[in-house]
Amino acid sequence: MKKIKVLQLPIAKTRAGITHYSMRNWDYIDKTRFQFDFVTFSKSIDFEDELTKDGCKVHYVSCYAEENREQFITELRDILSEGYDAIHLHTGHWKNFLVEEIAIEMRIPIIIVHAHNNMVGIDDPELRQQAIDLHEQQKKMFMPYHATHFLACAKSAADWLYGPQIPKENIRILKNAINIDKFSYNPGVREEYRERLGLKDSFVIGHVGRFAYQKNHEMLIEIFAKVSKEISNAKLMLIGEGEGLESIQSTVSALGLQDRVLFLGRQSDIEVPKLMQAMDTFCLPSRFGGLDLVLVEAQTSGLKCLVSDIMPEEAKITDHIQYLPLDVEIWNDAIIELSEGYNRVDCKDIVANAGYSLTNQIHELEKIYSGQV
Repeated sequence: MKKIKVLQLPIAKTRAGITHYSMRNWDYIDKTRFQFDFVTFSKSIDFEDELTKDGCKVHYVSCYAEENREQFITELRDILSEGYDAIHLHTGHWKNFLVEEIAIEMRIPIIIVHAHNNMVGIDDPELRQQAIDLHEQQKKMFMPYHATHFLACAKSAADWLYGPQIPKENIRILKNAINIDKFSYNPGVREEYRERLGLKDSFVIGHVGRFAYQKNHEMLIEIFAKVSKEISNAKLMLIGEGEGLESIQSTVSALGLQDRVLFLGRQSDIEVPKLMQAMDTFCLPSRFGGLDLVLVEAQTSGLKCLVSDIMPEEAKITDHIQYLPLDVEIWNDAIIELSEGYNRVDCKDIVANAGYSLTNQIHELEKIYSGQV
């Protein structure tokens, strides 16, 4: 039987964010029926060997459309000429619709646009505002004919990317689902990893995410600096990498907190669930965001989660999540209260019943890719 060929774009050098989402779907989709290939603007992909071993192809595009429009068009046409049944475009904000237009020209049967965020993640305020202005201009010109399917991780992401031009009934919210069993609370693993990391008697505040403007590590360090003065055994576990890592490390050193902050770098999909077991609370003071996978994962593992109040309401899957304004004092008080202890329980059944089972979501994607919906 001929496999359905799906082109995913873009992916980045490391497995984080949208890349993590695409790769997780590839890990669990029916490989006897579907074939994924990938487009990247990165110079290299850390996990390319994994993909080629599975028979996937990684297409390297040398420039963005706004850098060299003609070169981009030529390269994308060459890629699409290899015969794809579907193209899955993951995006956070609009710059143009060139990929969609080329896909229409090349008669790709299924063109999927997928909204993953609700703001522009650029550090510089002036450049960020320019990008927002461009996004809003482009959004007004985005029309139903630009794609066959309109997906979003949450309602806020759908509103941000599609606006009123796309009828609400045409937009499908595809929940950021996970392998629930991997993140199920496990006291044995918790004890093992706390022992391994020297955290046996510590109160561990955890965070998983790229060191980028969106994730607001600056405020997280400010919060922890205050918390550490009141909770003598507090430790901060940071999992991830990114362009802002060195700056945050310098801030931690300047505050004299280097012995209390664990920079664990990028971790595998196997290690992250185990490290979450070792945490006592999960903090996500993001400046903006869609429905982060890590919030689903943290709630599944029974962690009490503190998140910024800009996060979508859909993020509240369990009663273990608390929305807070971006105010250091308020976060400090909430963490101190949690440090007094709570009954941590396995929440995998609650998460599964809320529709965040990866098995169910993969079946939804398979229907979309095969043209059944």
